[in-house]
Amino acid sequence: MKDRSGIKCISATRKENCYGCGACVAACPQSCIAMSRDEEGFEYPVVDSARCTECSKCQDVCPFADLPDTMGFRPLPFAYASWNVDENVRQASTSGGVFSALAEYILSKGGVVFGAAFEDNFTRVRHIGVATIQGLIRLRGSKYVQSSTTDAFDRVRQELASGRHVLFSGTPCQVAGLRNLLGPYTTGLLTCDLVCAGVASPGVFAKYIEEQSRLFQARTVAYSFRDKKQGWNFPVVSQLFENGRLYTRWNWGDPFEHGLLMRVFLRPACYECRFACMPRVGDITLGDYWGVTTKYPEYDDNKGTSLILVNTTAGDSLFDACRDRLFSARCDLSHAVSHNSHLAKPARVPACRQAFFATNNKMSFRSAARLYMRWHTLLKRRCIRSARGILWSLRGPLRRLGVISARPRRTR
Repeated sequence: MKDRSGIKCISATRKENCYGCGACVAACPQSCIAMSRDEEGFEYPVVDSARCTECSKCQDVCPFADLPDTMGFRPLPFAYASWNVDENVRQASTSGGVFSALAEYILSKGGVVFGAAFEDNFTRVRHIGVATIQGLIRLRGSKYVQSSTTDAFDRVRQELASGRHVLFSGTPCQVAGLRNLLGPYTTGLLTCDLVCAGVASPGVFAKYIEEQSRLFQARTVAYSFRDKKQGWNFPVVSQLFENGRLYTRWNWGDPFEHGLLMRVFLRPACYECRFACMPRVGDITLGDYWGVTTKYPEYDDNKGTSLILVNTTAGDSLFDACRDRLFSARCDLSHAVSHNSHLAKPARVPACRQAFFATNNKMSFRSAARLYMRWHTLLKRRCIRSARGILWSLRGPLRRLGVISARPRRTR
């Protein structure tokens, strides 16, 4: 907890101190705080001092100023490798489709599910609430761009006040902001925080999408950061345009994805994130189980394997209620953390970040991208991808010879 003596209203004078979660906007009784984009394309709170009464409620909910109460949260959660047993849902999801199983259970109880969705011709990401299975389609798939949550926070309060159950999925800082806003023990609220490597600039992503639309002479009608048409282990960026043209690149070959993987245009606070640690802030933590094959090769069939951390007894209850929708197997937490570094530490600031933004504000995104896209890096990554493909093709013969275990039966 920070010493906030003398501080009455929110301030983002140091950008590393603001996650942009929007809890302060939702908390202000005078509605005198608004989010405004800076030159890097990130939103920060701006206070109308003429209307501010200095009630300090914005500071009280800020997850940077005050971490949420973690009493009742396990310091070392239970870890599972898991995936959705519905193959169609699993294929449509970025990893194993576990979020869909949790969400479908909440919807079956008449609840509402909140998550990130693309809007405005895929130039913006915003948190929305859905109450139908059909609406859930918009929430599937990872969106690595920072989403706007202020409207969603208000609606979460309304739905909980009406007696409905709510499942909220977001980055750890968004979950922390919501929990600070609502109080630590809110009846009917369940939360999923994501294994987060940092959020990309909404302004940079919008510029990239707009340039792509001009290049392909049509607006975007579908976009995936990690299309699994070649399998979970070999993701591609996929963008479909209204005129039927399709753009696909392997992840390191696309300039936006390349910069994302190098953490070039993350929010400044992401490089000092206080939530890249244990205990977590959500009832359940969701992510990809990277490295699963190094210890549990039988849990990697190239279709997507999720990592689940169950952090609370409420998380236990939700996970248990979904057992018929999921394959799951208990795993070693230390192994999962060792292969998912953002559970233990935040991203590092790349040396080219400042130069990228200085260039991106003057010319096209692709011109700025040349500052960090290096041919030797692309060649190295291409060789690694090819080698992994060859090794994967050998898994079948090795499994028949008994060198690799056969696919496991469902267990809990």
